Amino acid sequence: MLKNVSNQQIINVFKFLEAAWSTTQIRSISYEEKQKKQRTHAQKMIDMFDLPTKKKKFETRKPFDYSGDFGELEPLKDDETMFVYRGLEDKFKEFPQNYSKVTSLEYADGQEKMAHRIWTMQEKFLNICKYGERSEMIIAQKTIQIRNLKEHCQKNKKDTLARVILLEQIQGRKKELKKLRKRDYKRFIWLLKELDLLYRPHPLYVDLNTRRARMRQYLREETCRIIREKINAVYTRLDSEKENFYTEKEKVLSEIRKDLSDHNISAYDVLQNVRKLRQERVVERQNKAPPTPNTYRWIQSDKDRKKAERRERDLHRNALVKKGMQKLAQSEEAS
Repeated sequence: MLKNVSNQQIINVFKFLEAAWSTTQIRSISYEEKQKKQRTHAQKMIDMFDLPTKKKKFETRKPFDYSGDFGELEPLKDDETMFVYRGLEDKFKEFPQNYSKVTSLEYADGQEKMAHRIWTMQEKFLNICKYGERSEMIIAQKTIQIRNLKEHCQKNKKDTLARVILLEQIQGRKKELKKLRKRDYKRFIWLLKELDLLYRPHPLYVDLNTRRARMRQYLREETCRIIREKINAVYTRLDSEKENFYTEKEKVLSEIRKDLSDHNISAYDVLQNVRKLRQERVVERQNKAPPTPNTYRWIQSDKDRKKAERRERDLHRNALVKKGMQKLAQSEEAS
């Protein structure tokens, strides 16, 4: 079969196949081209809605800023005796110096120092508050634990267990603060000032920081701005029309005064008559009997309408019967 086919025809066939393959071949899109397409789409959306393109600067946050703690743990003195051994300083003087070192905070471990801080804070709150008010004690204890764990987590950033415990303590303290806020707001404010805390209540509505939400917010702000501009334009127009209104008012009042003086009518008598008429109208309105409510009015009207329709139907039928009788009589006479 290929004997009758020339070389040029074969070349043309191959060219055609190559062109067809190049058109049907799936071209792989690179990552850069995909990013360019996304950028162009985003630019189209920005141009369509006239969105602001300026981004906010990244605000650096302090570590564990969500805890609401502004204060820090006060440094302990090494010479200070532990809370457990308070009141026994005179007796320890009789013992050697090594025993006194054991009772001081210089050689105390972390747990003993924590217990010392908690007990001193509890003693302070017991002197101020009542014994039954336990919520303040719990909040104070949790604040000491939180501040201690914050220092530990900042030093040991890979200690995930301590971070989890810290989050639990923060949430527990927030729960206690919420209860105290509902129970007694004055005590709540006093405790925040005393412990140097910041309470952030949970927001009622959480707005998601999505593209659609940002566009909605932008459109809302634009509509408010347009409404405000229109209101201000109306105010300016009214202010400009004030002078004309006052001049026209003064002109009308002067004409009224002139008419009163020409006809020898006192303005006081006119005002008295107007006041009397107003009072009479008010009295008439008050003495007027209220309309009696007719609950079955719509039923009665419906019955009347049906009766009228029935009457019209009967009259029409009687007229047709009369016409028929007349025709019969005429036909009989003719026959």
